[in-house]
Amino acid sequence: MPENYFEPPQAPNQNPSPNTQNSGGNNFGEPGQKFTPPAPNVFIRTSESDLEKMKATGGETQNWQAPTQPIFSPPPLNESRPPVNEIPSGSNFSEPAINPQISASEFTNFPQSQMPKKNNRLIPLLIIIGIIIGGAVLGYFYLWPKFFAPKLTLVTTTTQPIITTTTTTLLPSPYPQVSGPYQKTSLTVNLTGSAVVSSIKKVATQTMQPAETFSILTPKYRDYFLSGEEIIISLIPNLPDNLKPYLLARKYLLYVYYGEVNPSLGLIIDVGKDNADDVKVAFATWEKGKILDNLANFWLIKIPKKVAKSFKGTTTAGVDIRYFTYYGKEAAISYGFLDDYLIISSSLESINSAVSHLQGVTEPIYP
Repeated sequence: MPENYFEPPQAPNQNPSPNTQNSGGNNFGEPGQKFTPPAPNVFIRTSESDLEKMKATGGETQNWQAPTQPIFSPPPLNESRPPVNEIPSGSNFSEPAINPQISASEFTNFPQSQMPKKNNRLIPLLIIIGIIIGGAVLGYFYLWPKFFAPKLTLVTTTTQPIITTTTTTLLPSPYPQVSGPYQKTSLTVNLTGSAVVSSIKKVATQTMQPAETFSILTPKYRDYFLSGEEIIISLIPNLPDNLKPYLLARKYLLYVYYGEVNPSLGLIIDVGKDNADDVKVAFATWEKGKILDNLANFWLIKIPKKVAKSFKGTTTAGVDIRYFTYYGKEAAISYGFLDDYLIISSSLESINSAVSHLQGVTEPIYP
């Protein structure tokens, strides 16, 4: 037997039961029975045994040193035993006795094991993704344009719109006031005739312009701008009836072309592209009549002598032109058609100049 041995602690004798039985080599008792220790095969050290040993060894004692670690340390009292089905066969363990006086509440007051909380990684992940997206949006829409985007030079073009206002305030009446009842009839007076023609010729010839100058005229009587009908009837008083539906109440443009020798009066009328063929037929019939006498007001100079016996045709920039030549340079009663427009003048050069001004980039003409 080794020198270092121990005496196992004796379990308190609670509710002893003489009928404790061991089966299969295991000392397990029935419920309510105490733990039965194994057979006493243990050497018990006493003072007498020590004296006998000392006598046997001649009274010499060995220096005793306390062991650094205990040979055996009993398990903690609260350590749970393994389940019965896990105890190997042949072990000397017996089932501890159960005290029937222990209340059920003592079994339920054991410390409950706390399950580790699951780390919810979804919320931090969503927060990180939101921060990344917010930083990307902030950098793209604010920081990048502010620090890295090329500086743009903004060129603004100011266009003054044309505003048409309607005044509802009545103008002062030029008539004396009368009491009712009474009737009122409005009448329209056209400003036509020789007075209009003489005023046009006077303005066109009082100041000569450089050669090839295209000058636009806007005839007006006091604050009233003359209509196309008034200008056409004044210049062509004997206009054929079959041409009136196509020429009157249309947009028009009155101009003067200053040639190298003589100025020429010209007229542009918007007859419409759909009516151009009908107007050509009407003019071909007019050529056989008194067209030269009816267009005499287009002369700004003394009417020269006739040279040709009939109208001739030519084409300029895709425009069909008919003309009748007179004696001298830049003298010919002419007319031509360009898309929607009819052009009448007293020289072929004036027709060519009007055709060039009706093409290209055009702009509106205001009174």
